[in-house]
Amino acid sequence: MTSSVPPLPAVVPPDPGGTSPGPPGGEEEPARVSRSRRPYRGRAQAFRREQEELRRARRELLGNIVVVLIIGLGVYAILTARPFNPASVYTPPPTNPPISVKLGTPNVSAVTCAAGAPAFAERIVWLNSSEPVRTGDVDVRVYEIWDNDWITDPNVVANATPTSVCAGPAPFSVTDWYVVLSAPNGTNLLYYTDGSGWVSVSGAPWNIEITDGSSFVVVTDPAIAQTGRGFAVYGYENGSLIEATTPL
Repeated sequence: MTSSVPPLPAVVPPDPGGTSPGPPGGEEEPARVSRSRRPYRGRAQAFRREQEELRRARRELLGNIVVVLIIGLGVYAILTARPFNPASVYTPPPTNPPISVKLGTPNVSAVTCAAGAPAFAERIVWLNSSEPVRTGDVDVRVYEIWDNDWITDPNVVANATPTSVCAGPAPFSVTDWYVVLSAPNGTNLLYYTDGSGWVSVSGAPWNIEITDGSSFVVVTDPAIAQTGRGFAVYGYENGSLIEATTPL
């Protein structure tokens, strides 16, 4: 009795090229692409736009800071620059001939202030003027002759009485000056500082006519005579320029 043995399946030898048999039917399986290698173009473009906006904002901020600094420096320069030139003080265009003023030669002398402190007084006589002039029409200045800059301190305190040009503490620097207006008889009438203008020493009116023979007394310490400084009277009255200078 003979039994039939089913045939063994055929053994397919391995492919020496390392390839495995394809799927049935001869169709090739599509290649798989790794998700990590897919380009994220939308996200990259958004990042670049964000960076560009940040750079633009920084540039605008820097530009605004520069503009503010320039404006601040310009304002500071305008507020602190105080040049003075008696020959070029701005006044409205004169409609009448200028008023001529003649000043005498300054005469310096030592004075005694409160507590025996020394100071110096330079007396400049108002000789005459071609037209009447009032104190409300003019200002006075001490200035540097070599560059025409005025020298002053707006915080100066004048200490004058009808009989003394220095009844309080003595000035303590070149810029710490004030002016006393004395009548021809020697009585002190007004004082002048850059911060206060003309002020009466006795409570009388301050806007008075400057009579011939009156004196401007510049009170200082140390003395500024023959140090390259000058004294100026300038103003504008009734359409006429008023201007007079003299070296101290």
